[in-house]
Amino acid sequence: MNKKLKQIVPLCFVIAIVVAVAVIYTILSPVFEEYNNVTTSKTAINVEHQTNKDKYEQSQAELKKEEIQMQSIKQVYETSENSSVENLGVFGTMFEDIIDKARKNGLLIRSIEYDMHPATDPLYANFSDRYNVCELKFFFVGSYSQLRDFLNEMVNNFQYLISISKLNITAFSGNTDYILINMSITLYSKHPSTAK
Repeated sequence: MNKKLKQIVPLCFVIAIVVAVAVIYTILSPVFEEYNNVTTSKTAINVEHQTNKDKYEQSQAELKKEEIQMQSIKQVYETSENSSVENLGVFGTMFEDIIDKARKNGLLIRSIEYDMHPATDPLYANFSDRYNVCELKFFFVGSYSQLRDFLNEMVNNFQYLISISKLNITAFSGNTDYILINMSITLYSKHPSTAK
């Protein structure tokens, strides 16, 4: 019997270990499964959070870009009720401001011509009932750097909507430091009835 007992004890020990492992597996299996589910869910949440964060940062960057663009958009000058449509008064001080900026940047004005009804201007052609349009043809004498500074100031520091076109540069005969500049600048203003 002692021999049988010696054989049964290890067998019972092995059975006890197998039963213990089965019980522990049965108890811990749902815990491990839940842990895996939580880990997977946490990873998915982190990925979704990062995606949402990236979308938010992108939308913030686009919003900031739009704000910068909105700040750079020029206003259309609003004509006063008293202005006659047939003179430069409908453009307020824009005409004088352009002349001042040209002089400030060292450009000499040889002549100025103006057309209060420029047929080639698309705004005038399509919306003459709402906007006043005047094309100014300037003939300047100056240097390339003076022209650059003038154009830079007109683009960056002029408050109202204008259009700069038809820029022709010709060498000044007898002095290579200077150039002849033929430039068209179009001014826009709203009619008093549409200014509000």
